[in-house]
Amino acid sequence: MHGDGKPSVPRVEVPRGKPLPGEWLWTTRAGSEQDVVDEFTLGFGPDKAKVLGPALVRSRGAPTSREGGVDLTFARQGFRIVAEPAGTLDAMARVAARALAPQLAGDAPWTLSAWVPDADGSNPLGPLAEALEARTVALLDEDDAMRARRVPLAALPRSGALLAQLALAGPERSFAGLVRSEDALSLAPGGRARMRVGGERPSRAARKVEEALAWLGMAPGAGETCVDLGAAPGGWSWALLDRRAKVIAVDPAELRPDIARHRSMVHHKESAFQFVPEEPVDWLFCDMAWRPLEVAQLLAKWGRRRWTRLVVANLKLPMKTKAATVHDLVQVLAGGGWQQIRTRQLYHDRDEITLTAHL
Repeated sequence: MHGDGKPSVPRVEVPRGKPLPGEWLWTTRAGSEQDVVDEFTLGFGPDKAKVLGPALVRSRGAPTSREGGVDLTFARQGFRIVAEPAGTLDAMARVAARALAPQLAGDAPWTLSAWVPDADGSNPLGPLAEALEARTVALLDEDDAMRARRVPLAALPRSGALLAQLALAGPERSFAGLVRSEDALSLAPGGRARMRVGGERPSRAARKVEEALAWLGMAPGAGETCVDLGAAPGGWSWALLDRRAKVIAVDPAELRPDIARHRSMVHHKESAFQFVPEEPVDWLFCDMAWRPLEVAQLLAKWGRRRWTRLVVANLKLPMKTKAATVHDLVQVLAGGGWQQIRTRQLYHDRDEITLTAHL
């Protein structure tokens, strides 16, 4: 236990030298490291992953038969380790470039992203990670053919490309590796998908739903009808209205006055557990500060009654055994007929996860 009362994260000494075949590095929100380990244990048995330190986990093998084809809930980013560069900045860049060059050979477009684990001790190393990325890219660009295939991270194709990565775990310690772009958990450096929203929006709530829609890869269109359960004070509803959707907000509490007055808004002041839509809607959104199993049962009811075709929900997880709870929640939704159920602790989530599903 730290002096501030927070539980300490166990540190595991990482062996120096060449990584073992099939070893992967994962980064997560600080404090969620054991949740990633628990996900491996639930799926594949004990001793498949271990905590390296704040926001870092190392595993043997990716969680599916397809290398990198992962959908871990509590990991933000991951890659297959090809080298563990150490020493000075120049030394780390040289080792990383030598290890990555043969992996990037071929015809696929590629990019390199360097990042630091999202933890108090490593966040100050951000400028050093930027310098390491620049020097490594400069060495890789000495090969004209390789330089011609390199694209900016923002332009990296979502499939058919390679995302090389450098994780700077300390001033003289790093991990180098890569993942196919279609298998990457995120294309944001270290999985930190920071959302920008306008000043008029209730900021954090709007960022959460914007990140959820970006992760889903689709969003409500103009004129589509969305139900927002647990809407007050209106952060999610505002983001949906901004996309010119029609919103039915359900919450006994008041909405922010300007949101409540919007011409495309209807507010039902009642419990989300009692609300019944007059007709099926296009989207169901849910961000309720309520017990997650009961919320999952509510979402399952919407699936069984086919009141909507898509759901985006935020489920609170105050308990310690989060990975097991997520497994149970997914089973409840599957029992309601929901398919393509995905769960992720997104960058703007805290002790909660985002869930999406289709009918």
